[in-house]
Amino acid sequence: MCDDAIVEHAHDEARRLTRRTALRVAAGVATGVSASMAAGVGLAAPSGAVPSPGGRRVVDLTHTLSPSFPVWPGNPPMVTVPTSRVRKGDSGFATNWVSFAEHTGTHVDAPAHKIGRGITVDRIDPADLIAPLVIVSIAGRARTDPRALLTERDVEDWETRHGRIPRGALVALHTGWQSRTGGADAAGFSSDAVGMLVTERGVVAIGTDTLSVDIRGATGAHTAILGSGRYAVEAMANLDAVPVSGSTVIVGAPRFAGGTGGPARVLATV
Repeated sequence: MCDDAIVEHAHDEARRLTRRTALRVAAGVATGVSASMAAGVGLAAPSGAVPSPGGRRVVDLTHTLSPSFPVWPGNPPMVTVPTSRVRKGDSGFATNWVSFAEHTGTHVDAPAHKIGRGITVDRIDPADLIAPLVIVSIAGRARTDPRALLTERDVEDWETRHGRIPRGALVALHTGWQSRTGGADAAGFSSDAVGMLVTERGVVAIGTDTLSVDIRGATGAHTAILGSGRYAVEAMANLDAVPVSGSTVIVGAPRFAGGTGGPARVLATV
């Protein structure tokens, strides 16, 4: 918890922002476009895999959260304000004050995000946060059609090549979005494909490397997955660094009381 002195210090630091920085932050809040999007800068995904003690590789599927990370139009960018710093001789402690919308960066959507009586993020079953990971790619199609959709046929074609999707899996959509300049128009899931994954394959979640499991202007994928009591993970990184099957994903969902979602650390063991 912050005492009054720390809060006042944070406010003082915020007031010290240059006019240029303040205008950039204000523009981001008004438009939902971060500094990197306005400058036309692509996303820099975290580095790939590191070895784990058990001999398996660990691949970080999480983007680094910062004020420059793209956000959905209308959402404010993350704000970070230093409140204290380690002084000469290692005196004191370094702390920051941070502010961000729940659905910022690599994050979880809980059922409550779309469904009136859906469970909140703190009530997601921990057993569902560790799952077999399946990667289905439509990156080739998405290169020419940024609003391409994953269809039931895509799922069936994947299974013809790799075998049936295991029950309890998290199925992640690889569109290649992270390698391009950030933007809200990006490929997504069709509601029919999500319905198939839920009712016929028994998945616990779906994920995507874009800002939303739906294409802009649609809500069917959200309704299909969250309405079934499952969850979604959006803005995943490094989906091209893990095999299309055989990995396990660990979703570090936050436990915000009553939260509709929140930033998460997502890891895959390969």
